[in-house]
Amino acid sequence: MKRFFILLPLILFTDASAVMQKLPDTGQNIRRLVENREYEAAIAELRNLQRSGEKSFTTNNYDYLLARVAEANGDLSAAMAGYQAVVNGDSALAAYALKHLSQIARSTGNLMLERLYLNEIVMFSPDSLVAKSAVLRLAANSFETESYSETIRIVNSMNSEPKRSGQTTNMREIQALLAAAHLRAGKEKQARTIFTYLINDIPNPEQPDDVAKTAAEGLDFLDGGAENLGKTAPKLTEAEHLRRADIYQFNRDFTNAKLHFEALIAGYPNGQNTAEAVFQIGRAFVGQNNFVEALKWFERAIEQYPDSAAAKEALLNAASAYGRVGKPREAITRYDSFIAKFPTDEKLDRAYLNIVDILRDQGEETEALRRCSKIRDIFRGKTPEAVSLFTESRIYIGREDWQNAFNSLERLRQLPDLGGAAVPGGTSTLEVDFLKGFALENLEKYPEAIAAYLDIADGRSQYYGWRATERLKGLANDEIAAPHVAQIVGTLVAGLNSKNVDTRRKSAHSILRLTDLPDLRSKALRVLGEEIKALPRYRESLGIEPMAYIERSTSDPPGTVAERLLLLGLYDEAALELEAEMKTPQAKSIEQAFTMAAYFKRGGHAERVLDFIEPIWRKLPSDFPLGLIPQHHLEMLYPAPYADQLLRYAPKHGVDPRLVLAIMRQESRFQPDAKSFAAARGLMQFISTTAARIAGEAGRENFRQDDLYHPPTAILFGSQYLADLFEIFPNQPDAVAASYNAGEDNMKRWLLRSNSNLPERYVPEILYSQTKDYVYKVMTNYRMYQFIYDERLRPK
Repeated sequence: MKRFFILLPLILFTDASAVMQKLPDTGQNIRRLVENREYEAAIAELRNLQRSGEKSFTTNNYDYLLARVAEANGDLSAAMAGYQAVVNGDSALAAYALKHLSQIARSTGNLMLERLYLNEIVMFSPDSLVAKSAVLRLAANSFETESYSETIRIVNSMNSEPKRSGQTTNMREIQALLAAAHLRAGKEKQARTIFTYLINDIPNPEQPDDVAKTAAEGLDFLDGGAENLGKTAPKLTEAEHLRRADIYQFNRDFTNAKLHFEALIAGYPNGQNTAEAVFQIGRAFVGQNNFVEALKWFERAIEQYPDSAAAKEALLNAASAYGRVGKPREAITRYDSFIAKFPTDEKLDRAYLNIVDILRDQGEETEALRRCSKIRDIFRGKTPEAVSLFTESRIYIGREDWQNAFNSLERLRQLPDLGGAAVPGGTSTLEVDFLKGFALENLEKYPEAIAAYLDIADGRSQYYGWRATERLKGLANDEIAAPHVAQIVGTLVAGLNSKNVDTRRKSAHSILRLTDLPDLRSKALRVLGEEIKALPRYRESLGIEPMAYIERSTSDPPGTVAERLLLLGLYDEAALELEAEMKTPQAKSIEQAFTMAAYFKRGGHAERVLDFIEPIWRKLPSDFPLGLIPQHHLEMLYPAPYADQLLRYAPKHGVDPRLVLAIMRQESRFQPDAKSFAAARGLMQFISTTAARIAGEAGRENFRQDDLYHPPTAILFGSQYLADLFEIFPNQPDAVAASYNAGEDNMKRWLLRSNSNLPERYVPEILYSQTKDYVYKVMTNYRMYQFIYDERLRPK
């Protein structure tokens, strides 16, 4: 049978029905209902078509679509019956039907039934895309049902297969499963060999992954069980105790870490790592927020090993812990002791600066200012000078002493090194410039404040540009400030007609930030549109025409799996099949890549969309006007996958689903199987301790950490956790984002120091540079999601 492939221009790709109008299908209304998540109506239409007895119902695979819609609507019984009918009919989509049947069986706890369906896939559709994941799931299923010999057989058969190019399977995890199966099957020698290999071959030894933790647990079991660490033969070496302890500590398994540290201390009281073990036990208690116990171990390290490197670290950590247990004088004494004992240490500045933080927490701001002045004298010309001056400016802002705040910020702006993201408590020129504008606004120097805000470029990923724009909108609506805004707008209107390109561009940008008048905004957008079209990268980046993929055939309906899924509008599965089919040179063209990205977006594979679209936008100006970004680019840059689950869980917990998406985009880039080196899992990147707590709140008694790879579970937990944080920080999404990254206790301290609920005042107080950057990114994501979608995740 002759087939040929063509690519047709897709003129209105952003229209949900555009692709459908190009394809030979009579079910446009059904697909429209499905895409709009009107499942009840779609089911009714499909049932009517089924009752009509038309042959096209099965030949066009509407029976599979009906099962998919029933599953999405929560009717698992109807879905299973529909999928089974597809399998019985020997459909081309039978492998996909079996995949869904296996997933439903697993979700209901029926692992035996899941295994039957998976075996059918492997036996009857071995070359399908579905078969690859089915084999992996079969291995895990066999292990979960205690069929360890079968697990070993499956994994060994996978290892014997030739490696395919582009294979993404995490072989370390597969090997860990194999080792665990050997262990459970009583093959201890084989298990030990694999566990030892995994612990010796960590990709990044400084960040041991949770596979290394699994290997450490397996070796501990083989060596006598965790409760007997260091007490049974063979006795572990000092280095091995330390290695396993470090693996546990990094993965936040503080209980097992402490057992190894304690075994090291008991077995090697005079060892070269004993002082470090004592100190690390204190760090483990800090990880559990048990600062009282942590202090005992820090003080022990200081007393018993005064000349060790661990004692020096313990002194700093003891000072911090005293601050956390409400003993500020003891904390300051320890920091002063560190300063006296280690006057040339690289962490000397942190001791000085931490004293200032403790004084601020105690409300002793006058003494804190005096200490800031002393730090500037000691570290003149170095980064700590800038950090102390930034701290001083924030103290004045907290006091609403706007003139002194502005003066400090003005001096700070002249320094060459502000610390930036690399230094705790550091800042950036953008942040300083914004705070200067904020101080001028509060001094009622409105023309100067407006000029300062306008000098901060705004764009889709510019946190302080966005904040500046919000302040400008507030000034435009302020009775006293509005005349100043109007006067500046009048000047800018004249600038739109300037012969100078830069003047026209700056005037247009500023008008968009200062006024909502439709005619003025339209004129400004026209000016910017002309400037953008003149950019060298414009045609390459924004002038791309998406393509629609069609396979024409002498058969009716089309025969490939990709075609069938496309014609049903099931882009989640169609995109993967289509990608596998496209092995021709044209697949390398930007147009075809764009088309695949569009299909991936519609199919919910948002992680693949970002990989394509973000490099394009790195070539374009950071202040690109939001109103000129093509809608389909916006929806690719900020996709909204998992809409059903988000709308099911987020509103119920009082959380905006767009904020969940903003955090998800930053945490995992929408990869459901994402895992950090610290074993944070899934779309929302939960660590084990937080996930266990949320599972308890949600009543999930049989929760396993790997359940976080299941998107509905990740979204449920994320919605619950964000709801908990909003109870602590009502109507403060910036504070909630910071807490999500650094913990609510830290955010409480930063919020108290700011003496305000305004993000303009408390975000600069965030001490951890990583957390501050996280807030910038999450909140700009949130801004864009609010710009693009309504609360039901429908494009505006």
